[in-house]
This record gives sequence, C-alpha cells and structure tokens, in this order.
Amino acid sequence: MIELVNLQVKYGRRQEPIVKGANAKFENKHLILGPNGSGKTTLFRAITGLAPISSGRILIDGVDLDKIYSKPGVLAINLSEVYSVFHLNAYDHLRLFMDLTGGDVDLALKMLEDLGLSNDLLRKRKPWELSAGQQKAFSTVIALFSNARHVLLDEPFEQLDPARKGRLIEYLREYKGVLLLNTHETWLLSALRDWNAHLMFEGRLYGSLCAGELVKASLVVGDKPDAMLKFNVSGKTYSLVKGEVGEPLSRLITLDRIYELSLGEAENI
Repeated sequence: MIELVNLQVKYGRRQEPIVKGANAKFENKHLILGPNGSGKTTLFRAITGLAPISSGRILIDGVDLDKIYSKPGVLAINLSEVYSVFHLNAYDHLRLFMDLTGGDVDLALKMLEDLGLSNDLLRKRKPWELSAGQQKAFSTVIALFSNARHVLLDEPFEQLDPARKGRLIEYLREYKGVLLLNTHETWLLSALRDWNAHLMFEGRLYGSLCAGELVKASLVVGDKPDAMLKFNVSGKTYSLVKGEVGEPLSRLITLDRIYELSLGEAENI
C-alpha cells in the first residue's frame, strides 16, 4: 500500500507547491485523472523519491519512503530517465534491468513486440534514440516486469495507436499488485471501470471513487448538495453528479477540456 499524508511538493524557491496537501491510500489498482500540468507526474516522482518532499509523509507498506529508498522490489516507474543510464542498446538495457530485478525477459520482449518494438529495433538503438512513444512503451514494459510490489505508470498510452492501447489494457488487467496509472484521457474510465479513481486539479487530489461510477457521472458548475465529488478549478467549484443533467465526464475525452469549461463554456451546463 502507498499512503500519502498531507503531502506537499515544490521545487527550489518556488512559492506555490505543485502538489498541495495530498491525502490518499492506494491499494490494488488506481487511476489518477487530471489535465496536463495538474501535478500528476510530480506526484509520481515524489512517491518514487525523484522529487523532494516539502512537507508531509509518503509511506510504503507502512514504512516512510526515506527508509526504503533504493531497496529493490519495492517501487518501479515508467519514466524514461530511469532506464537510460548506461551506454547500451535498448535490448541490453532491458536484459540488465530484468537481471537486476528478477524479471522475465521473454515476457517483457513479447509485450514490447505487441507494442511495436521488435528485437531488431531494440538491438539497433539506444533507449534515448527511440521515438517519444517508443521510449514510453519501453519504460512501461520494464516497470511492469520489474517484480516491484508497487508500479507507477505515467501517461503510458501516449502516442499508442488504438490497437496497441487495447493490448496494453489487457496487460494492465492481468497485472497483480499495486498499480497507479495517471492520465488525462477519460476513455480509461470505461476500459478500467473496476479500478479505483482519483481526480487531480491544480495540485490537489480528490476522491476516491470507483471508475465505473465516474463513467456515469456528469459535470455541473457549482456546489451541489447531492454531488458524488466536488473540486475546484481556476477559482470555480464543480460537482460530479449522477443523472442526465450536465456534461458527461466521459464525453470530455480529455480532462484538459476542463479549462475551456472554466472560462465560461460550462456556465449553461
């Protein structure tokens, strides 16, 4: 389990925290949905020790993060920078990390093939020579097959075509363990409707709810007493409610559209 207790994260002399007072417990599988720039990646970087904690705590299975930092088998993340540390081709990088973590090389290579990265391509290129989408797929596969008890996936569907998105969904459904996935794409609520879900806006974490409940939710402006969930964006309060009133959350396609609504397009919702 990953637990956040009043977590704040900011960089350097920045006055405004990027993550603001986050409290959550993550067990099993969770989606964190929010627009780009909402703090999702920074949150994941903090959980894996790659970003400084300003205040609060992060507990992994009840133990403070700083007491387990660098221990193998605890945490894995799909950030490309983590897996591009040696002057090796991508294939040898994969084998090295699988050897270090006890992961299954053959299954990892099979998943990479399914996501469009052939063995031949991996042998010809360094990880940083892959396209942005290929790098994301490469680091996602290493994270999933690293035998870590907790895996964090930052926007793993970026630049994948629909067929490969579907294949990745199958792997995620089969995965055993604690899995956190962040995204701005609302279609995942239907695809992973049995997962738990949080929303994240402007550094604040809201939830959790079952993803399947959010599929049926609609967005309305204002503080509604019967709301499933309330959150603030650009100084406005929004409520997620059941029923046909408002804008269905799943129809937004991407939560980046929330800023269009906050500029006034949602006033008639």
